[in-house]
Amino acid sequence: MQTQATRMENQRYFMENGNFGRALVMSSDLKGYGGGSDKRHEVMQRGFIEVHRAAAAEVGIDRATWAIQPAGDGELAVLPPGEHEPAVVDRYVRALHRELAARNRDLPPSDRLRLRVALAFGTAYPSVNGYAGQAVVEASRLVDWDPLKQLFGKKDEANIVLLLSDRLFNDVVRQGHTSYRESDFRHASIRVKEFSGSAWVWAPELDAKDMDRVLDTAEMNGKSHQATETPFQRAEVINNVSGAVDARGAVFGINRK
Repeated sequence: MQTQATRMENQRYFMENGNFGRALVMSSDLKGYGGGSDKRHEVMQRGFIEVHRAAAAEVGIDRATWAIQPAGDGELAVLPPGEHEPAVVDRYVRALHRELAARNRDLPPSDRLRLRVALAFGTAYPSVNGYAGQAVVEASRLVDWDPLKQLFGKKDEANIVLLLSDRLFNDVVRQGHTSYRESDFRHASIRVKEFSGSAWVWAPELDAKDMDRVLDTAEMNGKSHQATETPFQRAEVINNVSGAVDARGAVFGINRK
């Protein structure tokens, strides 16, 4: 758990920098939490924390320095300045995958912990009710993207699905700073509430064809939604003399001579 001293140090950093900062933001969430009983919720919450702690210990990351907002079946974490992005994007996420796989190996599908993780980089700083900034919004929207949840329905053995923001994928993966290959990811066009953008999906246990099918359907639905939005209507009329006329400035009626 984050210490009071660490929280004060993070707060001091942002205050000294004009309450503005850029950070790596991680949002993670468990699948199937809402359908469980009260006791199942307790087990899932405990498992969620244990998996994150074990992954951090395995790769030598100090989660006590993260600014974490718990949410029962998940958390939003704003990582401190200087946290090594490739280590989090690659080694930490892979460690989460190993911990989940080991925990779930002998459990029936209904008892398994299955994790959605989204990572974004950008503005993130303390505000009056948590953290504000575009990276906070982006990570939160990515992890809540409905087709991401559907991907888990393709295979009971799927332990983790990762979404990287377009910026992180280009800066960290595409530039060769991780052990991932570009081909390990599938591109996705994301549309959640007021957010729309690109992201990259990694799901090691899922078949590429199943992933493509879900992602292609999501993209088609997104385009269909855009097509049904009310278009901006131009204030103009067409006459047979000089083409388009600005209807806002035109005077209509009969010209009597």
